[in-house]
Amino acid sequence: MPRMNDPKRAELLLPRIAEYEAAGLSNHKNATFARDMVGRSRRGKSFSPAQRKWVMSIIEQGIPTAADPIRHARILEAAEVPGLKVRSKDALLDFGRRVFNGWSLSAKQEKFLEGLLGEADDCAANGPWVPTPEEASALSTCNRLAARYNIRYLESHPGLYSALQKARSFCKGLSNGHTIITATLESGLDKWSVDKLFKQFKTPFAELASPKHPAGEIRFFVKSVWNVATQSNDTIAHIALVVDEPVIDSGGQIAYPVIVQGEMKNIPSDRLGKRRPKGS
Repeated sequence: MPRMNDPKRAELLLPRIAEYEAAGLSNHKNATFARDMVGRSRRGKSFSPAQRKWVMSIIEQGIPTAADPIRHARILEAAEVPGLKVRSKDALLDFGRRVFNGWSLSAKQEKFLEGLLGEADDCAANGPWVPTPEEASALSTCNRLAARYNIRYLESHPGLYSALQKARSFCKGLSNGHTIITATLESGLDKWSVDKLFKQFKTPFAELASPKHPAGEIRFFVKSVWNVATQSNDTIAHIALVVDEPVIDSGGQIAYPVIVQGEMKNIPSDRLGKRRPKGS
């Protein structure tokens, strides 16, 4: 090849970069290096002798051949199915890189890959999974109920934490005007996460649907007050009139709008009783 300057070398790298990306190898070391060299050239910086040697090998040799071209092509085809979740596509492309390089997969990885391929096949045949409008509305409720958990609790329950992050991203997408399909795909929301959240909040959902303390009924608001004389807590109960349907308070708990001691308050469900406690 005739002598050339570094900007020309960078120009010849561009089609090679496109070939790596088309083969699902955008993270291959050659592709990453080539992009770095193109950026370096555009900043007006020269290549070192070692860099020129590597650049020329990429230009002259082209991209390598897949160790298993049939399986590699199958994975790339699955990754490009319209409507496939972003996380699933990224995982497939990562597997594509492994298969391209001839790396062996563990039994667990093989099972995961087969699941991703099955998901892509189902998406191609039936379209992407999306929550129903009713489920989408319920996910907003889940986000409000989740205020009952602090970050330490969530980090110790990674499945719940992940499901909540997806639900929050999904609801944010809807609030920004995205369609349910777009919000689902961008957030990575899946059926497993939705089922996880609905199971997690089964009890508060049931209470919202069938209130423990119906509007119009009398309850007792129980609270503890410190008694200086006895140096202990006294239990005091005030008569409370429930005036409306239950709500979700700022702490993620089910609460009821009541009139107590002449004031309107939202009192948590577990602080209301049907009977006056003994000794109060």
